[in-house]
Amino acid sequence: MNSITKSAAKFIEELIQLNGKSSAKQDEIQHAKARLRELLKKKWKNKIMHAQGIRNIDRQLVSEEDTFLCLSKGVLKAETESEIVAAQDQALQTKYYATKILNTETDSKCRLCQQSDETLDHIISACPILAQEEYIKRHDRVNAQLHFNICKETGVQLDKKHSYEHEPKSEETSQKGKVTILWNQQIQTKEPFLITSRTL
Repeated sequence: MNSITKSAAKFIEELIQLNGKSSAKQDEIQHAKARLRELLKKKWKNKIMHAQGIRNIDRQLVSEEDTFLCLSKGVLKAETESEIVAAQDQALQTKYYATKILNTETDSKCRLCQQSDETLDHIISACPILAQEEYIKRHDRVNAQLHFNICKETGVQLDKKHSYEHEPKSEETSQKGKVTILWNQQIQTKEPFLITSRTL
């Protein structure tokens, strides 16, 4: 039996004992749960590869609340949740993972660029081959979602009902003609940044 399973079994036994006592207080149960959470978190942090996600949270590189928001709602399938946690922990099947953790590969270099180790971070944001096209596509998909939301909020007539179907036009104007929304266009201004007004 692995150590997490043993810890869980011990925790369940403690809870049963606390619940069996009529004088047991709710704070004793909460204290036991907090001890278990800390124990599991400590074991998770001590893992070399699989604790990168939790260490990033501790170093405040990412928001703990935002990181676990989709997991805490309970709307995802178990397979999806496990993929998200694996991605956060850098535990997806990359060449770096196969070389350093599984010891099944001898070369950890990226199969596309052959320049850096093929880590999840490299694939998501640092591969020069993917930067030429794939990162731009991802960027445009995210911005198309924003464009869709802005159009809806400002009263621009949209062709599609759902954001995932939305294909932004280079220029959109609201029905009242007060708002013009530009897509993927260069704007020249004398100011160092654009100032927009929320008045519609």
